[in-house]
Amino acid sequence: MPVYADWSLVRYEDGTLTISLVPQVNIAGWNMRFLVQHRFGGSSGLIEKNVASGYSASSGITISNSGNGVLSVAIRGADSSGLEVGNYAYTLERMDSGFRTVLSEGYLQLGIGGKT
Repeated sequence: MPVYADWSLVRYEDGTLTISLVPQVNIAGWNMRFLVQHRFGGSSGLIEKNVASGYSASSGITISNSGNGVLSVAIRGADSSGLEVGNYAYTLERMDSGFRTVLSEGYLQLGIGGKT
């Protein structure tokens, strides 16, 4: 069952979303994709971050505690520069061969000047 979490971020500012999977599961060696879209099931990703086995943090995803399923997704100010203020859907999926599982999903509320 996915972890549901909503998140607020100021446009053009850096932010980090920390996700702890429940129940705790060992995510060592997993390939994962974080995707921000206009709505769930959308056809294109506005922001996309990936992690492949052995390349933690190469694309904005850092595995903090692989044995307990804890990871962080870094969104840089440049990632949100082309987005309008508003709500966006995000998903974190496991993308290994034979697995395409939603691990976490929720809404990213993008605001301006400290207001969301």
